[in-house]
Amino acid sequence: MDNLSLNSSNLTLDPLRKDPCLTSMKTLIKIIQTCVGPRASLKLLQHQEGGAGILTSSSQRLLPILSVKDRISAIIISTAKTQLKKCNDNGLCCMFLILKSIHHAVLTECRLPLIGALYTHLSNIYIECLNTSNNLSVMSIDFSDLKHLKSIVLSMLNSKRGYALTSVNKDYIASLILKAFLGTIPSNKLLRNINTRVISMEGRDVNHSRLFKGVLVPVSKEDANRFQKEMGPFRIALFTTSLAGETDCPVKNIVIDSSFSVAKASLIQLEKTIEKVIAENVDFVFCQKVIHPYLKKKLQYAGISFLDRLGTETTKYVQFISGGNAITSLIVSEFSYGTLSRSEIVLIEERTFLLFSSDDTPFFSLALCNYNAQSLSELQVVCQQIFSALYRVLCKGKVCYGAGCTEVCTVQLWATKLKENSSSIQSEFNCTLGQLEFVKSAFLKSIIDFCVALHQGTHLDFVTEAVYGHLWEIKDGQFPNEMEHCACGRYSALGIDSWMFLSDIGKSDLYLQTSPKESFQSPFDLLVLDELSCKESAFSLAFEVASLLLRTTVVVNKR
Repeated sequence: MDNLSLNSSNLTLDPLRKDPCLTSMKTLIKIIQTCVGPRASLKLLQHQEGGAGILTSSSQRLLPILSVKDRISAIIISTAKTQLKKCNDNGLCCMFLILKSIHHAVLTECRLPLIGALYTHLSNIYIECLNTSNNLSVMSIDFSDLKHLKSIVLSMLNSKRGYALTSVNKDYIASLILKAFLGTIPSNKLLRNINTRVISMEGRDVNHSRLFKGVLVPVSKEDANRFQKEMGPFRIALFTTSLAGETDCPVKNIVIDSSFSVAKASLIQLEKTIEKVIAENVDFVFCQKVIHPYLKKKLQYAGISFLDRLGTETTKYVQFISGGNAITSLIVSEFSYGTLSRSEIVLIEERTFLLFSSDDTPFFSLALCNYNAQSLSELQVVCQQIFSALYRVLCKGKVCYGAGCTEVCTVQLWATKLKENSSSIQSEFNCTLGQLEFVKSAFLKSIIDFCVALHQGTHLDFVTEAVYGHLWEIKDGQFPNEMEHCACGRYSALGIDSWMFLSDIGKSDLYLQTSPKESFQSPFDLLVLDELSCKESAFSLAFEVASLLLRTTVVVNKR
């Protein structure tokens, strides 16, 4: 450290207020801000050395190829990826909140470490308000009413524009997704978070998409013809190790002896393994990798159907529905075998598949169609997000209004609670009322920025009120009329007499009514619902990381 202190070029003091961090974060804000919400702009991304480009606005496709040199920005992107790993959604939300929280913080004259410490406290209060019983934007899902589940699905389908679906397309895809989800609910055996696989089928209209009960495996016609038996049960052996003779483990030192053939010895061992499998009266043999041609002939002579080169994903699903254990070496245990109930040859858009299913483990394959590869990739990502969200709803049972309404309602409850506890906060953090107000304003602006970014608007394009506390759009300079609805579509403006600009949140006392008055309710197709735990995770993670970065005073640069 002494050497570092002698060379100041290795150190960056107060990095958040200096380049390259400052410029990098401003650029990221411009990119991310235009990627959120149903009105997002698609980004055409291409590696600087060339190659195929990617047209997207989804975090799953955008973040893996977004590269920065600045360390702080790299941490922010890594945090968004962590959110995706956890919930498969809200990566851009998480990243945008971090960037905006820091952006508004550095514009104040307060010490950044103090802001970081206060952010932690303010975010805890915000999450507490999000989960409080007084927050009327959060509710328990009613599983007896499929309209609520359909609203969640349609809300997510409407959240992206990269796949250009009509309302008819969206309704059709929503029906397939719900059928698959509801078909797996009776199962007490779930594969992480979904019992559904999405397979891409390029070149056809979305309404040609189909749902199949079981695992779809793409195969050649020759491979399919080996599986003529349709009704089981079928006993299967599933190998993840190679059956072609090569080793899965690197060998550092090999001694070559002309009197000994390694390949022949390996094949003899493989033959013994296959003979054991044949003796166990197995119906099907599957291999994640490659089966040696000689072993294929032995299996064929024994009347056993076989399939190799399954790949990691297909192997995982076949193992799951069969209930067996994957055979990871050439030692086969009696507990390794699984069971399938049915095998069927399926032809989808001139492509051949084998469909394997089990009566004990419900599983669905969604053959998803779209005209071009880019639109299909975007749609596939969103469908996978939807299945993840539905599973979280099943586990947590909580949803909230979307389109920024929950955030605005929660931040109003948050501002009221802060006003009640400002003296104790000043005492705890040894700060003045002015400093607390600066930090409170920065925190509030970051949340409001996200709400309006969902609609690609500005703060002046929206208002709120003290009846429901939701977000409302101003059209042609006029406040909402009685027949217009809030951003999420839940309430009409009927009975609302006064409006408040978003910049005025927290300036006056707020008392949201605990029993919302009856209002003309929008059709469920227009209601925007979000799954709560994913939103809570994104906000918590964003403010935690923003707080830590604000307390970073020195960055050690690479030499």
